[in-house]
Amino acid sequence: MVNRIKQQWLAVLLVMTAAIGPAYAQAPSAKPMAVIAINNYNDLSKDIGWMADLVGPPGTSAMIQAQGQQFATMFDTTKPIGIVVQSDGVLGAKMLGFLPTNNADQLIGMLALFGITGQEVDGLIVLQTGGAPIYVKKATGWAFISNDKTALANTPADPVPLLGGLDKEYDVAIKGNVDAVPPVFMQLALSQIQAGIQASTAQALPGEDEQAFEARRAQALQSMEEMQKAINDMKSLVLGLNIDQSTQSVYLDMGFDFKEGSETAATIDYTDLTTDLAGFTNDNAAATMSVAGKIDPAQAAQMTVQFETVRNQALSQLKNDPNIPSEELRSLAVKTVSTLVDVLKGTVSAGEVDMAGSVDLSNGVVMIGAARVAQADSLDGVMRELVATAKEQDPSFPPVQLDALKHAGASFHALSVPVPPFDPQLQAVFGESFDISVGMSTDHIYFGAGKGNLDKLKAAIDASAANKGAEAESFKMVASASKIMTFAAEQAQDPTMQQAAAAAGSANGKDKLSMRIIPIDNGAKFRIAVEAGVLKAIAVGVQAAQAQVDESPF
Repeated sequence: MVNRIKQQWLAVLLVMTAAIGPAYAQAPSAKPMAVIAINNYNDLSKDIGWMADLVGPPGTSAMIQAQGQQFATMFDTTKPIGIVVQSDGVLGAKMLGFLPTNNADQLIGMLALFGITGQEVDGLIVLQTGGAPIYVKKATGWAFISNDKTALANTPADPVPLLGGLDKEYDVAIKGNVDAVPPVFMQLALSQIQAGIQASTAQALPGEDEQAFEARRAQALQSMEEMQKAINDMKSLVLGLNIDQSTQSVYLDMGFDFKEGSETAATIDYTDLTTDLAGFTNDNAAATMSVAGKIDPAQAAQMTVQFETVRNQALSQLKNDPNIPSEELRSLAVKTVSTLVDVLKGTVSAGEVDMAGSVDLSNGVVMIGAARVAQADSLDGVMRELVATAKEQDPSFPPVQLDALKHAGASFHALSVPVPPFDPQLQAVFGESFDISVGMSTDHIYFGAGKGNLDKLKAAIDASAANKGAEAESFKMVASASKIMTFAAEQAQDPTMQQAAAAAGSANGKDKLSMRIIPIDNGAKFRIAVEAGVLKAIAVGVQAAQAQVDESPF
């Protein structure tokens, strides 16, 4: 699943690269290649005003409203602004922009301040910009703008439907209809990627035997085929920014979807996900992260081949590495790599991903995490051998307490690393030692770090068992700005950090920075959201930085 997400986003980036170049087309298309939408002035000004009051001094929104009032009188403030880009069917693209106004002449008059003049020709106003001319058509309630006067021949009475609802979903957004981009650009972009892959696999790497080289080459070609398939199946991608007063947050969406019924769409399933590790992401933590998903069998087969390639490359290097001091160590290294690869192969073949973790800062730094891993208990034997060998090779190696805890079918091993006494700041964070724990059961691996991490691991395991099969998201990461900044301020004793922490904490719990994947029909969108408390904290930092600049003699 993780590799599938990576390929999908690589495909998105490749498509964007192809789409932003000069849009030469082979045939006209009724479907626009791109749509840009800006929300109506009334809603947008309220959103900006809310954010301005949040991060600025009292009355900032009123000042902004007053400054924008004269500008607003020239528009219908209840309607959005839009731009639609289509292929012209010959050598380029034609743009159709529309402004909700009956005051086109007044707006054009303002352009004279920037050296842009207009002249009426055949019912259109032609703007001389110093480059290609821009054409303006005045209509009832709207002013239409284009780089191609033929695009203004039959303008709609109401162009808002051309935006496809983007203006309702976001304050500012751009949508690229990938299936409307001329194929020549996709082919050009793909050929560049293919050339790079062929160059990187033209010859073996230093120390790479023929078998490893052929496996790496086959893997690269297969990845290229998968990416090409994803691009061909892609329908659209969206980039949207929204200020959402209802959730007291600002978020940025990057979304994509694939053609219904396509092979790629059939492999995407971000819905109906569950987790058996819900106890590892409690709401009181300073930060949490979770990943859950299903692995498509075809994707699992491809990943298995990739893991085998990694195994072959690693074993080839280990067997020929002259720096390994003994055959005993070489044998252990080979066994460790092979066991890890077997575990990874078994995990992806099982067809599910489930992992979660959190950081607690209420009493020092304590981190816990867990992941569903096939044959996890096989790692236990390898770890015991590694610990025994480390003690033999280095008597000063920190003591490892094997079987420090047995709980819910898992064996935990603990290691305590001394914190240097000459570093009081580190000791204030971690104490006199930094405790690390690793645990394995038949199907899970657990990690812990910090004072009391074993107790927290036990509690998380028990809480997860009590809520087995809980509803989950494909990917979710949440961080509390007030908790993180409060902890950092206590350690650094920094007044600005303390003010930022207080600002984040004043938002009544709305202090989160989050990233998540949200499922949509035949696709998904990746959302980064910043809540009010984070914005307040950022404002404190900006004001402090500005004060330093103002005080500087340079």
